[in-house]
Amino acid sequence: MNWFTRETKSFYIARPPEADNKLVYLHPDKSIPRGAKLTVRSDECVLFFREGRYIGRVNAGTVILDTANIPFLGHLLIDRFTDSNQFLCEIFFVSLREINVELPLSPLGEFRDLNSANVVSIRASLFYTLKVFDPVRLIVELGGQNEVSADNAQFIVAGRVLNQMRKVVGRHSQTLPILSLTSNAEAESIAEDLRRLGSDEFAAVGIIIARVYDLLISLDSTSLDLLREFGKQESELQLQAKGMNLATHEGFAEFNLLQGQRAALEGLGKGLSSGNGPMILSGGLGANLTGSGSFVGGRSGSRQSSRGQASGQVRDVLSRRDSFLVKEDRGFTGPYSARQVALLAISKGIELSELTIRSSEDPESMVFQANNEPQIVSEYLRRGGKSSSPANSSPVSSSEPSGLLDVPGFYPAYSAAKADGKVTPEEFVLLVSIVQAGMTKLAKSDCEALVRNRLLQDKIEVSE
Repeated sequence: MNWFTRETKSFYIARPPEADNKLVYLHPDKSIPRGAKLTVRSDECVLFFREGRYIGRVNAGTVILDTANIPFLGHLLIDRFTDSNQFLCEIFFVSLREINVELPLSPLGEFRDLNSANVVSIRASLFYTLKVFDPVRLIVELGGQNEVSADNAQFIVAGRVLNQMRKVVGRHSQTLPILSLTSNAEAESIAEDLRRLGSDEFAAVGIIIARVYDLLISLDSTSLDLLREFGKQESELQLQAKGMNLATHEGFAEFNLLQGQRAALEGLGKGLSSGNGPMILSGGLGANLTGSGSFVGGRSGSRQSSRGQASGQVRDVLSRRDSFLVKEDRGFTGPYSARQVALLAISKGIELSELTIRSSEDPESMVFQANNEPQIVSEYLRRGGKSSSPANSSPVSSSEPSGLLDVPGFYPAYSAAKADGKVTPEEFVLLVSIVQAGMTKLAKSDCEALVRNRLLQDKIEVSE
């Protein structure tokens, strides 16, 4: 029975289903019965070889193997021992359609990143298709006349595709940062370069790379972490550069000035409401506090005794242009001028009492709070409530019934407090404290009534 089945099959020659996706399939029998039926599919052709020589080709269709139908079969020597009923030859089925080939994830090598100068490892995976346009050359010059002809051809092409991929990626890495490559935004361009290079190389042996698709370029985990860390550092530097650029704009400086005014006012209000703030006497909030001792709790006396002039006269502290060192977590920084220390406090949104400083001329152990230095306090208050009548403040009548015109420093503080259209509870406490200091005969409730009356006139509310 097995003999009958084998003999029946020998009369029907075709590519078996398990070889559908093979580029080249060699029929296992070299002795072909005369009159056998050969079936050639529309996406393939059949080549006949005899003793290493190419004899002829049969295209799509079904034919009977006989010299009457296929003249070149007469060149195949008919075995005289088979009574002229057998053709001795090799039959190759060659696929003419595109054959899909996968290149699994493979290392391409190490490349220097154009942006960070780091050396990173790149990998890639892709799919490509092979298309035969000259079957004879493919077998004779690349695959070979054997049953592994297809494997040989595909193995050689895969190796060359990988090398060409390294070449293309290396060339692109010289003009683009590595992260631009691994984003795969350039995948289409790289795939086309790869297809063209591969086709040019293999056209001489009858095969081309028809298309390259699903190309994925990536980094190994170590290289990816390295570039991500560099990206974070670069982002921080760019933010700092943008901040420095913004700081030169007039609008930004004005915004910081208003923010500093509000922060200073709120800070002083909190201090006065708790009873721990500095006391402002005849000079008022907007007064020059660098003069002869209107600021209680300052250190002008101690500094005059230690570094005053030989004549014993009180010196003008602003004329000396002292420099100061600010104590931070990493140690003392500076030196800064009094103006710079004041701006530092305003930009950080903190009170002067929260800054620990020392003069650059004093020993390291002689530290004090910035609110004890008249120069710094003067600069701080100048930027927190300099203008006595800003453009958005309402006019002040000389016939003010409340008597607030007689209170030194009230209107500079009041104008700064209501600059944003409202007054906070802390700012209200500060304004009441200023009125109390200037009108000592009034009770606190009367001072509060005067401030509230002024707020009502200007239609300003105290926010919660």
